[in-house]
Amino acid sequence: MNRETSKLRRLAFSKITVLCLLAVLLVALTVSVANDLYGFVGAEGEVILTVEKPTDLSEISHLLEESGVVENPAIFRLYVKKKDRTELLESFVGTLTLDTSMSYREILLAFSQ
Repeated sequence: MNRETSKLRRLAFSKITVLCLLAVLLVALTVSVANDLYGFVGAEGEVILTVEKPTDLSEISHLLEESGVVENPAIFRLYVKKKDRTELLESFVGTLTLDTSMSYREILLAFSQ
């Protein structure tokens, strides 16, 4: 085996290694987002959320994160915007009982009742 072939093999191996690591990270991120979005896996627990005045979506998503209902507030905001429910959440005033294993859909339903 000559020197050039050896360099090409090392280069190919390093590129394949980097691609494999990126694939693993992408899969982990996808699983995390899907779990939060659909509420697949999570410790069940009741959370009482009180909103005393109309609040913007960013603050509501952070309140949900702090209470353990949502793990990814940015993804939650994207979901709410895609479902065109921003006004619903931002105009909400009152108290909700939520579960930490709720999907995003179930959270929006709770806000609408």
